[in-house]
Amino acid sequence: MKRWRQLCTATLMCLGAGQALAHPHIWIDSYYQVNLTTPAVQTVDAYWKFDVFSSIDMLMAFDQDADGQLNGLEKADAAQAMTNLAQYDYFLKIQVDGRALQPTHVEIVDIGIQDQALTVQLGVVLPETVDLKTSTMTLGFGDPENYFALVIPEAGLIKLTGLMAETCTPMEQDADEFYMEGWVDLRCDAS
Repeated sequence: MKRWRQLCTATLMCLGAGQALAHPHIWIDSYYQVNLTTPAVQTVDAYWKFDVFSSIDMLMAFDQDADGQLNGLEKADAAQAMTNLAQYDYFLKIQVDGRALQPTHVEIVDIGIQDQALTVQLGVVLPETVDLKTSTMTLGFGDPENYFALVIPEAGLIKLTGLMAETCTPMEQDADEFYMEGWVDLRCDAS
């Protein structure tokens, strides 16, 4: 664990003056999942899947029994190391009707390995309930420091679940920000 923390700290410290020349070194497939049991949303989940090369380094740092998985204390240690990313707000970009929304709480819910790639699930609590019948929630991921590339997976930037999911329409759009691939607007039918 100490090696991973040192690697994260060294990496993040190098982001200072050379940011203009920076380019991503870690790729993360990123998407949101929104449970729409009702159109009133106060929590969302964010999912990451790291690139295989970065995942191998992290697995070597935390997989103490070398079984290719993270279990028990290994998961807890990896989650603790990931809290370093809180200083970057976990790369979450959330807006309601064009106004930036800062989550009140972000929790690392789970960490695992899938197809040799490290996966992370984040539980995100919004500071207010967003009524998707009257407001548009806009979601994206981005790292202005340009060390992490947060990539939209082929399946898209958002996955909807719950009884009301079919009444809501996600609209993906390109991002104007150089450090983001795109945004998705989410709104539900008023009927």
